[in-house]
Amino acid sequence: MPPPQHTTSPPSLLARVNWRAVGALAAKELSNREVHAPVVSTYRWWARRPHCVMGALLDAAVAQYGPELVVSDPFSGGGTVTFEAAKRGLKTYAQDLYPWPARGLAAALGTCDATELQAAADRVLAALAPHREGYRTADGHELSHVLRVRRSTCAHCSGKVFEFPHGLVSVTSRSLSDRGAFFGCRACGHLTRRTRGIKSFTCDGCDARWSVNNETAGCPHCSHDALCAEGWQAVLVQELAVVHSQLRAVLRPVAEGDPVALHPASGVHEALAAKIPTGKETKRLLDNGFAAWRDLYSSRQLEALTQGLKAVARLDCAPAVKDRLAFSLLGAAEMPALLSRWDRFNLKPFEGMANHRYAQTTFAVESNLLSPVGRGTIPRRLEAAAQALQWFIDSRKRPPKVATTVPGRRGRRKTDWDVLVTTGSSVKQALQTGSVNVVVTDPPYFDDVQYGELARLFHVWLKVYDPNVVVDESAEAVPNSTRGTSPADYEATIAACLAESRRTLKANGRLILTFHNKKMVAWRALAGAIATAGLKVTALAAVLAENQGDHCKRSVNAMLHDLVIECAPANTPLLPAPSLEFTPKSAAEKNLAAMGLALVDCVAARNSADLGAEYRAHLERLGVRKRLID
Repeated sequence: MPPPQHTTSPPSLLARVNWRAVGALAAKELSNREVHAPVVSTYRWWARRPHCVMGALLDAAVAQYGPELVVSDPFSGGGTVTFEAAKRGLKTYAQDLYPWPARGLAAALGTCDATELQAAADRVLAALAPHREGYRTADGHELSHVLRVRRSTCAHCSGKVFEFPHGLVSVTSRSLSDRGAFFGCRACGHLTRRTRGIKSFTCDGCDARWSVNNETAGCPHCSHDALCAEGWQAVLVQELAVVHSQLRAVLRPVAEGDPVALHPASGVHEALAAKIPTGKETKRLLDNGFAAWRDLYSSRQLEALTQGLKAVARLDCAPAVKDRLAFSLLGAAEMPALLSRWDRFNLKPFEGMANHRYAQTTFAVESNLLSPVGRGTIPRRLEAAAQALQWFIDSRKRPPKVATTVPGRRGRRKTDWDVLVTTGSSVKQALQTGSVNVVVTDPPYFDDVQYGELARLFHVWLKVYDPNVVVDESAEAVPNSTRGTSPADYEATIAACLAESRRTLKANGRLILTFHNKKMVAWRALAGAIATAGLKVTALAAVLAENQGDHCKRSVNAMLHDLVIECAPANTPLLPAPSLEFTPKSAAEKNLAAMGLALVDCVAARNSADLGAEYRAHLERLGVRKRLID
């Protein structure tokens, strides 16, 4: 007979964590994720939690259950929980609805030889070397970036309009001693160089006078707003030049003979020729005049990416090596020539979804994806893949055995895998009943991120690499007006996934969620889902989870902390009273503490309708006037 399950409740896992110390580590990690957690570069996903936070939770679980515990993450996404569990040699189950993050996670966990990976990467770059010639200037220099402004025609006066979004288009260099900047004229498209601190300037091309800060839209000739986009005009290039025996990037205006023309792409893969489907986020692309996915890219970028994937396919090497290389190339697809934005003060491009939205920009930057310098280029991504592999190798005594499957295949023997990665909805998980000690996960943050729509770009490219990829967005737990999914649908899907996770928990197991949102409706849905899933909140904490310096957090009143919610099956005997396992100090922490305490009350009462009133009452008890959640 199997040994009897524990019938007494263990102490809170959250009580084993020093939340102030972890918060300090999180701040350090978030300031430079690529250094502290290189695996973030292996594939793009959104709302990744800090590795140190998930690591601290797993260490607490090991202290409570021992090193033989089983960990599950049913919303694995960026894979933070899985990476940290695998580093510790813990048996881990990860599942995501979408192929892109699931396959990216499996590829990043795959074991391969670092020397073989580097040799294969060198062969791919050698095969792609001829494609760099498309960015070569007449004097033999290479362009790393081409910056273009959208050119339109006024429907009222037929005048040409150059839609610079800012008067100051770009500083001339990142050097603190260089105070120069380029200013754009909306009437003629000419760039004028002046000191960056000026408030107005006269265009050197047409003598028009412009205010730098009071930027206006519409036609500069007649003031009407009816503009018809007709194309893109290159105005700046960043050229690689050798200065004092060092390779330097120099930003300058376009010169005659520069290779800046946008040539139409021909013979592209059918997945790239497919029409961009309608959606809450993809509407931004369609409204900007893009019809097919290929329209986002220059022909040079399309050639580099597709030929790179073909070069990977031709390699005679281990599948794990091929997958790592392929995901490095596929990741570069997030830098489309007509969607990427230029950081005008730091001189670097931002990927087309840097704000968790598809960009709507009238000043786009084409990255030379094969440039030896520049953010997000293929050489740098291949280098990052090698660093991520070494980071993972150095963290483990032996490589994990990684298996992949689809939902519904329960009852696998424990010896089959160290890490099991599953693709599909977590309403059905490939785990035995009562087999998991701790579930650590962060469910979709309501409608803050439309994961499926943003991942469409990657899924299109993944189909170029593997035509058998199948994507189903219908089961996504995110409210979406285009698909007709509501907050009630979100609540029902999250509840079903959590109920399935409760089924997999051992009798003394725990389920830990991290969550934040500024919308009360999101918290009500979460409270309802927890209650419906048959769970009870047992402990709470709050911790820093977002970097305020991130592009999507700038100039907005973003919520930077997560509420950490520990739950147990509601029928667990001898559960202690719910506890607040941290001392809230800031207004943000106190708001999350108040929401957490309100969550405890409403989940216990199975009445999420009162959540707003309970939250305000707890805020008052904590002496907080500023309400961050509405």
